[in-house]
Amino acid sequence: MNGRLKGPKPAVLRCSRCGKFVDWEGARVQIICECRPRLDLPPVFVRDVTAGEQEAVMDLFERDFGDTRIVAFGEVMNLEGIPSLVAEMNGELAGALAYQTRDSAVHIIALATDPSWQRSGVGGYLLAEAELLARRLNLNRLAVSTTNDNLPALYFYQRRGYRLSEAVPNGVTKYVPSHTGFAGIPVRDEIRLEKLLDGV
Repeated sequence: MNGRLKGPKPAVLRCSRCGKFVDWEGARVQIICECRPRLDLPPVFVRDVTAGEQEAVMDLFERDFGDTRIVAFGEVMNLEGIPSLVAEMNGELAGALAYQTRDSAVHIIALATDPSWQRSGVGGYLLAEAELLARRLNLNRLAVSTTNDNLPALYFYQRRGYRLSEAVPNGVTKYVPSHTGFAGIPVRDEIRLEKLLDGV
């Protein structure tokens, strides 16, 4: 959900109607109501990554972002070696969230969901665990960085109480040439959001 050092994102989105995988550039936003049927899904377990899972987590990030180095919070970050949480469904790696603690906050560096488990709540569970982590560390703020084209991420975070805190014009193109992102939108700017936690 952050700026990438390579070109456009690979095809890792899944159509909510037919289930086919969709190219990032060809994806579109749709308006839906609550009429769609709810699916019974297996439980999601979220925990710290183990040493034996590190390679699989890096593969997941690379598949989602096109690289394990991404632009976030005004710098190029290598996801290798950054602490991560993982989500597991049916014994499979369903998603991962890489984070750092700095500036008195938990910074979400990257969040990725395996395409097979998209739209099954994995991202929400990972985010909830990051918020619990912040509370355990007595930090009252979470921050996340994404790109101007990433409408799914902007929707996802704002639905969960995150508010826009800063827009950095050309914050991505400072490191990476502009390229086409979600729905054909040129990727140029970094958008930062944050959430304040009550009672910390």
